[in-house]
Amino acid sequence: MKNYTKRERVATALNHIEPDRVPCDITIAPDAYAKLCDRLGEKFEPYTWDDWNHAYPSVEVLEKLGVDIYHVDIGTDPEGFTIESVEFKDAWGVTKKRIETEKGFIYCLTDTPLSYALTVEEIEAWPWPEPDQVVNLTDDLVSEIKHLYNNTDFALTATFGGNIQERSHFLIGMDNWLLNFYADPEINQKLFSKVLEVQMQVDRIVIEKIGEYLTYFRFNGEDVGTQTGPLYSPDQFEQYTRPYLEKEWRTAKELFHKKNPDGKIAIHSCGSVDRFIPKFIEMGADILNPVQPNTTGMDTEVIGREFGDSICFHGSVNTQDVLERGTREVVREEVKTRIRDLGQGGGFLIAPSHNVQVSVPVENVITMYEAIREYGTYPLSV
Repeated sequence: MKNYTKRERVATALNHIEPDRVPCDITIAPDAYAKLCDRLGEKFEPYTWDDWNHAYPSVEVLEKLGVDIYHVDIGTDPEGFTIESVEFKDAWGVTKKRIETEKGFIYCLTDTPLSYALTVEEIEAWPWPEPDQVVNLTDDLVSEIKHLYNNTDFALTATFGGNIQERSHFLIGMDNWLLNFYADPEINQKLFSKVLEVQMQVDRIVIEKIGEYLTYFRFNGEDVGTQTGPLYSPDQFEQYTRPYLEKEWRTAKELFHKKNPDGKIAIHSCGSVDRFIPKFIEMGADILNPVQPNTTGMDTEVIGREFGDSICFHGSVNTQDVLERGTREVVREEVKTRIRDLGQGGGFLIAPSHNVQVSVPVENVITMYEAIREYGTYPLSV
């Protein structure tokens, strides 16, 4: 068996070929990351996080866990945002506030600044941000990413663009946004159009500066599922939403391939999205994240069998039930099941199905990565 680097392992799996073992990733909230660092004997600071509440673990932590993927910082934080920020406004004019909960802190919206908009003219008149207000990919950040590429063997990834749906309902309010699909779809379409205009410029900036270093990148904020079914009608998605998402995905992918001919794009869509997977494949998505197996229709054995040859899966280890409340043996069985269901023939990056929260026992996190190493060796025997 070939001795794969982390980058080679991920790239091979994303081409639906079995490498030496199933590649793995981690997404984790900052307060949970602090607990993990303490358990591993690593420094918590300095580290990077963002206003979506993702911590970007250090090289040292990733090496101890055996993780293959490094998430790079591309400067998407709002101006003035720091670890101490309690309330801040992003480049789109949306205010978020830090809220403490029993499962750790989260950032919640405190306003929906375009909720008054009843016409496309009012949406057009909104002060839409310039792309350099949304992403500030400085020369120092580019140098850091280049250094990681040349001096580590991690597969590098970044999250940018997307948010065409999520950004729209952040601005206008979720209730208004959902109602508009029935009462006034032109409003949502205008929102999609304006957000897309900005995000496609962001895509170009990032890809042109660092595209050659990325194994894949992810579009964020395109959730179309709830725990029990679609967020809204798949027919309405097809008619009103798909054209905007597909335009961004295909345009960015074409640009990305000029920098990295084998680069892949991932799309993030939480919840019950089994009815959308064929659409995502048609639209050009290479990877689906986060695969929540405890939601309706997301049986990993079924979606792996039906779609595993056409799209890669990222995630799938149940954070809501298993990682948070399961015993170590239950965690091991969870990992074993997901590898068996989704890992056949490559095409799988195993990871938590959402950010690991502070309520997840650290020992369960450690157990997950131990089990990945135990059960994820090809040829699979699970």
